[in-house]
Amino acid sequence: ALAEMLKEDFDCFFAINEPDPFTLEKIEKTCKGYISLKGNVTYQLPGNNPREEIDFDLKDHLIGNEMVVTDGYLFDEKYQSAVKATGAKLICVDDKADHHYYADLVINHGDASIKNKYNKEIYTKILTGFPYAIMRKEFLESAKMERKISKVSAVFICMGGADPYNITAKATLACLKCDFLKSIIIVTGSAYKNMALFSGILESTNTGKKIFHEHNVCSKRMIELIKISEIAIVPASTIAMEICCVKSGLLTGTVIDNQEAIHKQLIDSGCCISLDDFNNVSELGILDHLKKINSRHMINSMMQKQSKAIDGLSGVRILKAFKELAKC
Repeated sequence: ALAEMLKEDFDCFFAINEPDPFTLEKIEKTCKGYISLKGNVTYQLPGNNPREEIDFDLKDHLIGNEMVVTDGYLFDEKYQSAVKATGAKLICVDDKADHHYYADLVINHGDASIKNKYNKEIYTKILTGFPYAIMRKEFLESAKMERKISKVSAVFICMGGADPYNITAKATLACLKCDFLKSIIIVTGSAYKNMALFSGILESTNTGKKIFHEHNVCSKRMIELIKISEIAIVPASTIAMEICCVKSGLLTGTVIDNQEAIHKQLIDSGCCISLDDFNNVSELGILDHLKKINSRHMINSMMQKQSKAIDGLSGVRILKAFKELAKC
């Protein structure tokens, strides 16, 4: 998503360890190519020394005129200092504010409230909140469009790529018990491992509702599926922000701790009704919240607030920040 925002003005490369074919295909569609690292930016390196990656691998590819973007929780002070020592500009995508930052720029689109909590260098600039949402261009284009509904009869369910706690099944069972829902649209991701159990639920269902299940869909298809639904049940992650772009009645909550910041921002901006912790909410709890959101007036009001919260211009703002940094 970030490369899409920048590629007309910058040559974009990924530094990655052994990408799978699906990831590599995405990279090659958007970027100039990729740099193969011997280290691993996702997991701790052998010997618990993440510095090996920057000292003996990534630094070989940096001559000092690059802008290096990191996204993850292992890029600590030592890693950042080593990148800066090459002369490169450094941008950290980070939502924790839990150590000192040597980055030139920090982007945290999930939580504007912690902007002043970053322990940083005097030159470090912090960009926070939905105005700097890092999202795919199809969703940002959708965010610029208005939407208004006249009925409430279809629900969209997607719990992300993996859904290890199988919230998909719990949400689906709740929707099957909801009288006013006529259609249930379910999307599962590439890492979903409960397909056999979920398929058994769908096969045993006899409620007269129309049930559509799709697996591992592209951005364009996701948008199409969201548009034919009036309610969405998704976690408070990037996918909830994607719902706000397309616009829908939004029931959301957290599955893991790092979703709390986006969750709070969605609540504070009036973009959703909260289910709190998806791991603790019951089928009956989800059903009760579905009944609360069964109002086209409530959903239309919610969608107006979503339009204000995510306006589709974050790519313009982020590109401007990168251009300004490049001139420094």
